[in-house]
Amino acid sequence: MNPGPIYVYKCPNCSNLITKMSLLSGNTFGAKQFSDGKQVARMLPEFPNLTKCKKCNTIFWLNKLKEIGSYRWGEENSKWAKADSAEFLTIEEYFIAITKGVAENKGEELFIRQHLWWVYNDRIRNGQKIFNDKNDEMRWKKNLIELLNLLNRQNIFRRILNLPNKSAVNDKIMKAEIYRNLGDFENCIRIIQSIDNQGMNWLKVQFVKECERKNRWVIEF
Repeated sequence: MNPGPIYVYKCPNCSNLITKMSLLSGNTFGAKQFSDGKQVARMLPEFPNLTKCKKCNTIFWLNKLKEIGSYRWGEENSKWAKADSAEFLTIEEYFIAITKGVAENKGEELFIRQHLWWVYNDRIRNGQKIFNDKNDEMRWKKNLIELLNLLNRQNIFRRILNLPNKSAVNDKIMKAEIYRNLGDFENCIRIIQSIDNQGMNWLKVQFVKECERKNRWVIEF
């Protein structure tokens, strides 16, 4: 892994300083791949794009801001010493982002809802219970249903615009996994079996196996 510059931004609401790391290069050696599409790679980490100001609690997209400066990783820079590091949102903060309309289009809403799904699944990845209570479970379920709706709309646009098949395959895998999480094993199997790609046969077998076991939860491949 070769770290890139650390970029500095200003909160669009209060001008508090926020930094975000970057990579010049990385690799996926030893990476973990999960059935919800998340990859955890120590040598290729993901850095936040949607984050929250620690001073005023404003949630915003870093890629919509112009960086005000940068410095090299490991370099001491007194000018940015008090800047906060950009962090990923929590479950509650993702829900707030949805409620406050931080997503300006369906693509951004899909991004938020997918990452919210992943944060719930992180509880399982970390050996915790996925739900704190019934209300927590209801909110999780509603998010997955909305995520499915967004994927269905996206699939229609992909067909209209004749976008690459790879994107459609990824959407099918995501939809199959959501149905499995919801306990709809029949629809999961139907969708995963509809993927016409021999290179994906190993994945199809694993999905069907988990459905036959009535396992609803995220797995590591």
